[in-house]
Amino acid sequence: MLHRLHDRLGLRTTPSIFFVSAALIVVFTAAMGLFPGPVQGIFGSIAHVLRYRTGWFYTFSVTALVVFAVGLAVSRYGRVKIGDDDSQPTYSGLTWFGMLFAAGVGAVLMFWGVAEPITHYANPPMYGTEPESDRAAVEALNIANFHFGVHMWAILAVPGLAFGYFTYKRKLPPRVSSAFHPLLGDGIHGPWGKAIDILSIVATVFGLAVSVGLGALQINSGLTYVYGIPMAGWIQAAIIAVITAVGLASVLAGMEKGVKRLSYANIVLAVALLLFVLMAGASMDTMRAIVESVGGYAQQLPTLALFNDTYGGGTWSGDWTVFYWAWTVTWAPFVGMFVAKISRGRTIREFVVGVLGVPSAFVVVWMAIYGYNAIRIDRAPETRATLTETIVTQGNPEAALFQFLQTMPWFAVTAFVALIVITIFFITSIDSGALVMDAMANGHEDEGPRRQRIFWTLAVGAVCTAIIATSGENGLNALQEVIIVIGAPVMLLEVLQAVMLLQALRQDAGTARPMRTRQWKRVLPAEEYHRRAQEDGTAVSDYVIRPEYEVGTEPEHDTHQPRTWHWQREREGRPVYQLALTGGASSGKRTAARAFEELGAVVLDSAQMWQELLEPGSGTRAEVERIFGEQLPTAADTPAADVAVALDELMARNETARARAHELLMPEMRESARRRAREAGTDRVMVQVVRDPLEAEQRDRFDLVVAVEAPVEERVQRLRRTEGVAADVAWGLVDQAPSDGETRDVADRVIVNDRDVERVREQVREIWQDQIQPVLDHESTEEGHDHEGTVHQTGSR
Repeated sequence: MLHRLHDRLGLRTTPSIFFVSAALIVVFTAAMGLFPGPVQGIFGSIAHVLRYRTGWFYTFSVTALVVFAVGLAVSRYGRVKIGDDDSQPTYSGLTWFGMLFAAGVGAVLMFWGVAEPITHYANPPMYGTEPESDRAAVEALNIANFHFGVHMWAILAVPGLAFGYFTYKRKLPPRVSSAFHPLLGDGIHGPWGKAIDILSIVATVFGLAVSVGLGALQINSGLTYVYGIPMAGWIQAAIIAVITAVGLASVLAGMEKGVKRLSYANIVLAVALLLFVLMAGASMDTMRAIVESVGGYAQQLPTLALFNDTYGGGTWSGDWTVFYWAWTVTWAPFVGMFVAKISRGRTIREFVVGVLGVPSAFVVVWMAIYGYNAIRIDRAPETRATLTETIVTQGNPEAALFQFLQTMPWFAVTAFVALIVITIFFITSIDSGALVMDAMANGHEDEGPRRQRIFWTLAVGAVCTAIIATSGENGLNALQEVIIVIGAPVMLLEVLQAVMLLQALRQDAGTARPMRTRQWKRVLPAEEYHRRAQEDGTAVSDYVIRPEYEVGTEPEHDTHQPRTWHWQREREGRPVYQLALTGGASSGKRTAARAFEELGAVVLDSAQMWQELLEPGSGTRAEVERIFGEQLPTAADTPAADVAVALDELMARNETARARAHELLMPEMRESARRRAREAGTDRVMVQVVRDPLEAEQRDRFDLVVAVEAPVEERVQRLRRTEGVAADVAWGLVDQAPSDGETRDVADRVIVNDRDVERVREQVREIWQDQIQPVLDHESTEEGHDHEGTVHQTGSR
C-alpha cells in the first residue's frame, strides 16, 4: 500500500522511512495544535526525569565522545581517509570551515554569546563562588566555552566520522543506520535499520525546529528593540514563515548555489560583527581576556567535563549542560552527515582537528569578545546590572544581544546586521538539514524530486510553529522540554556509533602496519537499484544492493572479517538469489514457478515441506497434536496430507491458530529450505512457492517477494477443474485464502495471471531480466577473477 501511494505521489525514496517519519511529525504537529496542554505536560514530565535524574548519563557520554575522537585522531587510524585511499578534499579550508560552522552552532552563539556569561556571572554554579565576583566572571567565560567548545563539537564530530566512513569508505547509503553495519549486517535495510533512520529524521526535524524557534524569539526581540515591533506569537510565526520560505528557495537551489553561498556570506558577516564589537569595546582588555580565556578553559575543562552539580541536586546541570547536550545531539544526524559530505577526502586526523579544534578556538575568541564585554558593561557604573536585570531577573535572554549592542555606536546598523546574520544562520540550518534528511530518506545522495525537499523544509517550520504558537510566554521552556525528550535515544545511538566505527576500522585496516583498508562497493537501497535497473540496465553496473567490499583489497593483517551477506552466503551455503512466490488459492503460483524453473531456477514448494514436517512420528507432528488437540485427526497412522488439510482449515477459520501454527512450523520450514539450498549450490537461484503471505514476511530469507494474482472467478473455475470440488466449496476456499491485498502488502512485484500462460511467462522473464540477471552477472564477474587478476570461466546457471 505504501509503495502504491509513494509511486502516485511521484516520490523516489524508501516508502516506509518517508511515510512513518512524516506521520510522526504530522501527529505531533496536530496534537500540539489540538491538545497543547496534555502534550506539553507529557513532555514536561519526561524531560524533568531526564534532566534531574539521569543528567549524569549525558555528562559522562559526551566526555567519553571527546576522549574517543581525540584518541582516534592520535592513533594510527588517524591516517585513514574519509573516502577512498586516493580521494582528495572537495572544498578548500576556508569554505569548509564556513559551511560546517554555519550548519553547526553559529546560530546558537548569536543567541547565547551574551546571555550565558551574564547568567553564570550573576548566578555562579561552582561551589563557593561569590556572585558578580572576579572569580565568577572568569568561571562564567570558562563555562560558556565548555558548553560551546570541544564537547559540543565532539557530539557533531563523532557521527560525522561514522557517516563519512560508512558512506564514503564502505559506500553504504547515507543513512544513520549504515553506521550500524558491523552490528546489523544486512539488517540495516530491515526493521531495525529503518527504525534508526526514522528516529534520526524525526530528531533532526525537532532539533532544527527548536533552533528556528529560538531564532524567531531572538529576531522578534531584536525587532522590538530596533523598530518597536511587539513580542507576539503571530509575529514569531511570521518570522518562522519567512525563514522557512527563504530556506526553501535555498534548498531548491542545491548545495553549491544555495547552502555554500549563504554559508560563506554569513560567516563573513558574523566575523565582521565580531570585529566591530572588539574594536568598539575595551580592545586591549578584550585581547587580554581572549588569551586568559584559553588558559582558564584548559585549566577548568577536566572539572567541568564531569561536573553534575551533585550538591545542588543536579538542578544547574539539568537546566544548562543536559539541555545543551540533548539539543546538540538532535542536530548530530544532520550536521554529522552534512559535515561528512563536505569533509570527503580528508583524513580522520584532519577531520578531528578541523571539526573539534578550529571551531572551538573560534568559540573561545567569540565568548571572550562578547562575554567579557557584556560583563564589563554590567559592571560599569552607568549601566550596572542592566544586562543581569534583563537576562536573569526578567528571564529574557533573547533580548540580550540587542541590549548589548545598544551600548555601542551605530546601534541601528549593528542591530540590523545582527538580525541578518541570525536569520541567515537559521536559513542555512534549514536548507542543509532538508538536503540531508532527503538523502537519509532516499538512501542515496543523487538529487531526488523537489517535492521531497520541500516537504522536509515545511516540516521543520510546521513543528516549530506548533510549539511556539501553543506555548505562549512559555515558548522557550516548551522548546527545551521537547528537545530533552527527543535527544535521549539519539544520545544512546551516538555512543553506539562510536563503537561501530572502531569495529569497522579494525575490520578494514587490520591491527598492524602497513595501513591498507578494504575498499567497498557503492550500495543503493533495493528500491532505487531496481528503479535504475529498469530505466537503464547499465546504470547499476557500479552498484550493489548488499554491502560488499572489493575482493583483493583486504588489509595485509586481516584480523576482523566483516559479516557481509556474501561472506555469510559462502559460509552457510546460501543461494545467490532467493525469491518467494505467494498468492491466493489457485492464483497460478506454480505456473509462475515453472516459468522460473525454465530459466534455470531451483523451485521449492512450501506445501510439500509443510506436509513433510507433519509426517507420522516426527517431533513437529507431536507438537502440533499437543497444541491443537481434538481439532486435528490424531491417529498415529493418519497421513500427513490429511493432517495438513485439517490444520489449513483450522488456520483459515481462526487468525490466532494461524499465527500459532506459523510460530511453531516456520523455524523448521526455514531450516528445511536452507538445507535444500545448500544441496542445490551457492550459484543457483532459489524460488520458493509459499503457502501463505505470513511466510513471505520472513524478509531476511528472500531477496524478492512476488505475488501472483488472478480474478476470483478464474480461481474458482481452476479449483473445480483441478480439485473436482463443488462450486460452493471452491468459493469457500477462495474466501478463506489470503486476499489480494494481503499478498500485495508483502510483495515487491505482482504477476497477473488472467488465463494467458504465455503472458505469465513474459512477466517472469521481465522480473528475471530486471532484478535477477544483474545479480547473476555481477556474481559471475566476481567469481571470474581471483586475487591475482586471472580470469576464469564460470559455469552457466
